Amino acid sequence: MSEQYKNVRATLSRRQALKLLGAGAGMATLAACVAPSGPSGGAAGEGSAAPSEAPTSMVVAHRAEYFQEMETIFADAVKAWGAENNIEVETTVVAAEATQDFVPKTIAAVEAGNPPDLIYHVRLTQQLYFYEALQPVSDTVEQAIEAYGDPSSGHFRVNQIDGEWWAVPFINNGGGSFARRSLFEAIGVDPLTDLGTFDAIREACLEVSNPDEEIYGWGRTVNQGGDGQGTVTDILRNWGVYITNADLTELTFNSPEAVAAVEWLSEIYTSDTYAPMLPPGILAWTDSSNNEAYLAGNIAYTSNAASVYAKAKADGNPLFEDTVVLNVPVGPRGEQLISGGGDGQMYIPTGAKATEQAKQLALHMLNPDIFLPISLVSAGLFLPAYDNYYTMDSVIEAFEADPNLQRLGEQRQGDDIGLSEPADPNPYIDALSAQAVFNNMILEVITQGVSPADAVANAEGRMRQIGAEMGVTFS
Repeated sequence: MSEQYKNVRATLSRRQALKLLGAGAGMATLAACVAPSGPSGGAAGEGSAAPSEAPTSMVVAHRAEYFQEMETIFADAVKAWGAENNIEVETTVVAAEATQDFVPKTIAAVEAGNPPDLIYHVRLTQQLYFYEALQPVSDTVEQAIEAYGDPSSGHFRVNQIDGEWWAVPFINNGGGSFARRSLFEAIGVDPLTDLGTFDAIREACLEVSNPDEEIYGWGRTVNQGGDGQGTVTDILRNWGVYITNADLTELTFNSPEAVAAVEWLSEIYTSDTYAPMLPPGILAWTDSSNNEAYLAGNIAYTSNAASVYAKAKADGNPLFEDTVVLNVPVGPRGEQLISGGGDGQMYIPTGAKATEQAKQLALHMLNPDIFLPISLVSAGLFLPAYDNYYTMDSVIEAFEADPNLQRLGEQRQGDDIGLSEPADPNPYIDALSAQAVFNNMILEVITQGVSPADAVANAEGRMRQIGAEMGVTFS
């Protein structure tokens, strides 16, 4: 971690922090009015006084899933452990996306002294660590690694900071591009061999569309939310766009590559040429809308978490057999950006009252007898995070039986850094996401008629402003 990264925290007030995370005024007021309750995240796990007796209750928070059966399976496993250990476990479902309000609520709960004891979530490590809301869990992760091998590269990159683990790797949250095999084959397109570039996908989505039959090729929104942000950043990264340099001293976003990426993507939503492939209301879609449209048979292609695939399987939807997980497509950058995972972990917040029990529960959830039944029923949504799982017979057999599942697994075993590239994951990039900088940029072009070049320049201006608020000075 650079010295500049370390110094950011000291310059940022609590009110500024909550504003950058997208919290409303009420949440900012709540957090500002609560007196700090304890030491920083690093000290909380080591220096706090031990309770006189072991806790008999604990709270476990877990993210909402579009495939709600996974919420139930997770909660049931947690409560079963509690029953076996004479601990009353309360589970609570929280917002699914980092762009929603869960992070500021967690910060406020930490400040108030009543956080959950264990949290399962995705993509929150940098933010929660930055705001001193996490306890270190290196002892727990070391036990997990000894038992199950190394986690994928993304978990090291995201969850290990300065040699200390701040989250227990739990899963790799599977996801990718999903397509209707029969629709594309009907126009002479093999989804696995002919949809290898974004240009090929765009043109095939247009050709496969039949609005009279309510079949629309393109099922990706750019509206605010996790899916919409993924659409925009997917294109930016595959066009060779970098937000900063490696040590966060320069903003490099405003570039010919960024302008070209915005031109290409905005054309889909503004050009009469591509209008036939857009489902009605796509610019107002939420994170569940593409799932619903795909499972209803109205779109031929989308990008999503594996929840859409898992839901089709669980419901016996005939689209399950017609779905193919595409290979990772390539843009002008010229290389496949294959994720290293790192997007599903368990956290113990600062001030948790059942820290040791939370660590025991985290290790319990990684036990193959507990984890594999959850993972294998998830159809790629809860992929194993640790190497040794991929040598287990049940995982090998599941991959051999379902090539889509195997591709989902392989697409979380790469070494792509992610949106922060070439810098390591950091809270500044997370703040840009929380403020919907990328969505707002593309929506300026689509809904306000701003030129791509001006929209990119405006976005970099907003990035510079957010950096200043966080104490990050760019040359």
